[in-house]
Amino acid sequence: MRILYIRKCFLLGTFGIVCLFFIFHVYKLQTWQRLGISGQRSNEIHIVKRQIFDKNNSKEIVCVNFQGRLGNLMIEYVFLYVIAKIKKLYPIVPENSELFQIFDIQKTTLSAIKKPKNACLKLPLHKERWGLSYDEKLLSVPPSKGVRFDGFYQSWKYWIKYEEEIRDILTFKEQIRKKAYTQMKDILNQMKFSSSKNNVVVSIHIRRGDYATAGHYKYGKLTPNETYYQNAMKYFKTKYQKVLFIVGSNDIGWSKKALANETNVYYSTGNSPAEDMALLSLANHTIMSVGTFGWWIGWMARGTSIFYKNIFRPGTGFAKEFRNNSIDDFIYPGWIPME
Repeated sequence: MRILYIRKCFLLGTFGIVCLFFIFHVYKLQTWQRLGISGQRSNEIHIVKRQIFDKNNSKEIVCVNFQGRLGNLMIEYVFLYVIAKIKKLYPIVPENSELFQIFDIQKTTLSAIKKPKNACLKLPLHKERWGLSYDEKLLSVPPSKGVRFDGFYQSWKYWIKYEEEIRDILTFKEQIRKKAYTQMKDILNQMKFSSSKNNVVVSIHIRRGDYATAGHYKYGKLTPNETYYQNAMKYFKTKYQKVLFIVGSNDIGWSKKALANETNVYYSTGNSPAEDMALLSLANHTIMSVGTFGWWIGWMARGTSIFYKNIFRPGTGFAKEFRNNSIDDFIYPGWIPME
């Protein structure tokens, strides 16, 4: 009888712990929803088994040419991770990569496996045919044989089968997450905004800088004018009872002039690029401009994303980066085009 009693108590205790665990996570989720926070919260309650690369089984490696800023580096790393996973290779990341300071990713460097600094240069090279379209030939390389790639890999098609695993990998480090949550809470309090089903937070990323220069325009790159942002904001204001817009930009001065007649707008200043990305990804929905930085914000937020549909000027060098002049390989399925 004593054994049966102990078993009964144990089962009840275990059930109680499970219930408390569930209630705790539901409470967190409801709290984030009240704050208008989405995006990264899903990683807190959905555990994904990510690939762990074994240093003791690292004879064959895979390398990519890491280039560009944060948005590009993220795409390059995701491509590298997936290739390593499906081809049974060890992914090589530069020793001083800023990705190690931003995300909780495994530090798979040449020094970690005691290989020489020029190990990547000795591998056969495969070049991507388009910078912003899916190149299926890159995935046709043989497994378990060292290889390196040169390209930008700016297509969700390379890794869509492993999307939840990728979301787990691109989890911001704790200090960045905490700062983003605190900032979002402070913004909502400062703007006296209460989130609900009909009251939503929409992040806006406005990229100017290099994209607004004559050289980039000549190459074929376009950046939206104020009309695009106004139209996109009108879309959300028509759909929801009340909307709070949070703007992040590399040209806050231009942004404030372009949106001077808009209300309920908060401008994020003083953040690092990673901190801005973390903050903006906590919104319910997103208005993108151009480039990969805004792309990742839209993908992380998981809500409605509006994008500028005139990404390139036809007949230019940049247009050739898109296979058959199509943006479908680059733009995530379901996002809404606007101009």
